[in-house]
Amino acid sequence: MKTWQRRLLFGLGYALLFLVSFVVFLYLSFPWDRTARYAEAALAKALDMDVRIGSVAPSWFTGLELTDVTLRARKPDRQGQLRSIHADRVVARASAGTLFGGDIDVDFTLEMMGGKVEGQYYRAQKDSRIVANLEGLSPNEVTFLRDMVGLPIRGGLSGRIDVTLRDHKFAKASGTIEIAARNVVVGDGKARIKLKVKPQYAELQEFLDREDQGVALPPMTVGTVTLKARVTQGVARLTQLEASSEHIEFKGEGELLLADPVTASTSAIYIMYKLTEAYESLDSEARTMMENMRTSPVYRRALRTDGFFGFCLTGVLRERVRPLPTRDGCPDRPVPEPPAPGVPGAPPLAPAPTIISAAERPGERIPGVAAGWA
Repeated sequence: MKTWQRRLLFGLGYALLFLVSFVVFLYLSFPWDRTARYAEAALAKALDMDVRIGSVAPSWFTGLELTDVTLRARKPDRQGQLRSIHADRVVARASAGTLFGGDIDVDFTLEMMGGKVEGQYYRAQKDSRIVANLEGLSPNEVTFLRDMVGLPIRGGLSGRIDVTLRDHKFAKASGTIEIAARNVVVGDGKARIKLKVKPQYAELQEFLDREDQGVALPPMTVGTVTLKARVTQGVARLTQLEASSEHIEFKGEGELLLADPVTASTSAIYIMYKLTEAYESLDSEARTMMENMRTSPVYRRALRTDGFFGFCLTGVLRERVRPLPTRDGCPDRPVPEPPAPGVPGAPPLAPAPTIISAAERPGERIPGVAAGWA
């Protein structure tokens, strides 16, 4: 080997040794705790929520790995609880072009809710784009859904979200949302739900005697719930929301008004459901619950002439989405009643009902949506 070749090899070796030593030193001495606190402050400002990150570590050369990430609302709901979202692990990796001052292009992976969300965030000078694929998420981990239903929910959520943010704002977003929850079953026959009942018949007395312990309703097979929405000018309008099984018929319409931050978005979605005779005949608990639903003042405000119970899901996402019983759709988006006969055995409907929330009627809950879904 010639002298100049040996010198070149030695030079390359020293350069490589320096590079490796520098990377190791940077990894060992980098203030990762300070990075976690900085990330918490940045996310809290962007989302208007309290953020807690357990730890931050590098992921290869261009990425970061965050563990034990919790987002918590700053305002309590009507029950005094703070809504929260938790992710076990978050990995974000930037492209090489991003590191050298180009457009921001970040791939991300979130392990949360028993499943995984993978996608890409791309930010150009004027617009941003978010593409996310959902796989294996548990509907039981969706806080507002679990609280509304009041019983455990089995199943798996999957789907795709593809939205473009004009001027980097959700309020100017456009795109599509497609989500499907498959093999959904509500309740397990063991978990109990407490219902406030005002019986009109003597045979309900035994049911009342067990009210303190709650009612263990039989599992309800929901099947596949399909949700599709088209996003235009910051409004996500439902084009499809439905499910049908031997136990329940379910459908919905309405919109989600996107805002910045996205956690400040407002729901105005009207859902309608009807339990079938097959579910009512499963056992005495189901029959008693159905009889109570037909006579309860809360459900009378929700009972439509087509036999469906209607509830408007209204509220800000980061605070509380609550179900308001109404047969006429959400207040700002009335849904006309279809011409159909009433439910057999149901009392006559009162004209021009007034929407009253559970908080305005002390002593009376709306297990309504809970009981109706389960």
